[in-house]
Amino acid sequence: MGLTTELKTLVDELDRVHRGAEPWHEEIGIPDFVTADNGMQRYFTWKAREALRQFSSILHQNRPKSSLKIELEGYEKLARQAVADMHAANKFLGFDESDEGHLVSCLKSLIEERLTNIANEHTHYFPARTLGMESTSPFSLGPVTFLNRIDWINSVDFPQKGKDNFLNQPEANHRWKEILKDALQKPNDDSPIEGLAKTVYRAVAKCPALVKVTVRGYELEFSRKLAKLVAKTALDAISLGLGSSECFLQQALQDERLPPVGSHRLVETKGFLWLPGASLTGRVPSLPSERVKQALSDMNEILPAFAAILEGLVDPANHLHPKLANRWATALDWFGEGNRESSDAIAVAKLGTCLDVLSCGGRYVGILAMVAHLTGMNGESLVIKGSRPRTLAQLVKDIYDQGRSKILHGTHYDRLESFAAVRKQASYLARIALIESAVRLQSFSGADEDKEFRTGLAPSLRTDQIA
Repeated sequence: MGLTTELKTLVDELDRVHRGAEPWHEEIGIPDFVTADNGMQRYFTWKAREALRQFSSILHQNRPKSSLKIELEGYEKLARQAVADMHAANKFLGFDESDEGHLVSCLKSLIEERLTNIANEHTHYFPARTLGMESTSPFSLGPVTFLNRIDWINSVDFPQKGKDNFLNQPEANHRWKEILKDALQKPNDDSPIEGLAKTVYRAVAKCPALVKVTVRGYELEFSRKLAKLVAKTALDAISLGLGSSECFLQQALQDERLPPVGSHRLVETKGFLWLPGASLTGRVPSLPSERVKQALSDMNEILPAFAAILEGLVDPANHLHPKLANRWATALDWFGEGNRESSDAIAVAKLGTCLDVLSCGGRYVGILAMVAHLTGMNGESLVIKGSRPRTLAQLVKDIYDQGRSKILHGTHYDRLESFAAVRKQASYLARIALIESAVRLQSFSGADEDKEFRTGLAPSLRTDQIA
């Protein structure tokens, strides 16, 4: 059905409800209503909500690409309010499907007008655990900045009105920075924290760093979704460059799913307990921040490539290859999840998916073509020596056909079967592919096509052996 038809269905249902009908015995759950600008309420039955959803979806799909970016859910809320305002103001009186789109245009203009009044630049801060590159001063990677908590506190503030009125504690509110810094230095002190500092303390107390991302041209909630993806990509990109799988456990946003810091073992033999054993996981940082900063300095060849990809995520309109940047970041997401995974078998599936995404669904043939292109080797090149030597083609087949595909398709089901060796090999191969493709993309001037990582990017870096 068209826009006018969907709007007519919606208006007819609102007319029926607000002429005195009592439809709520037919409804499931709490009545859904919204208050219009004039103070009157408009009730949306399930039929009205369905018509609104269809109407909003059509409008949303046909918005100009230059419009403020907003997800359908947020757009539907604006449409719902606009419909309620117009209906309560009797703007739909006499409306029928021969309207020729006049009221549809009025409604669409009202929605877009309200969208333009929404701030389209938002700076998001995400509490995170890092390896400490921001410990002495802010560290930037393209559009992403890492700050320690003190630097962050010094760089932000609340509006004057908020400090004057929040919780009726103006004196504490105006000293919120001082109070918060003091509280962070005494994490085991049970003294009460007053005013704004108390609210902020809850948000930042558990993580030593904050990741800053500014997004333009997006509605607030949609911008946060993008900013969070960019922040996570930045953390994972640094971990990728550093090269240790433990980095992915030690660098993560606060709400990331991570294993515990440690675990305990309880064992009984011949009816008697052993003393409990304990072990730490890879989440415990082992590198001092000075060594991390030196490692980042040594990565001066690849950090600009990562930064360029992050710019492509934040501002795709001004990037030469936004699709490839997004594809690379998605592959990195799978790589990071593979390194955070506790199960070797599931890790192989995720690392195989990383290679699959980077090569654009090429499966074994596409992945082999991509890796051969990025490393300068051919399928018959010997990449693993020892008791079980493997050519590049055999290794890719081990990772994808014998690993990822059989694990996900249910052929492998014995959870005691070891995938530790192939996991290590898959991680190393995927890391080379990700780094090499990122560096090549930075100087690539060809088309922004999905399969360019397979054959399109000119050589630039290394042809390491995958030993």
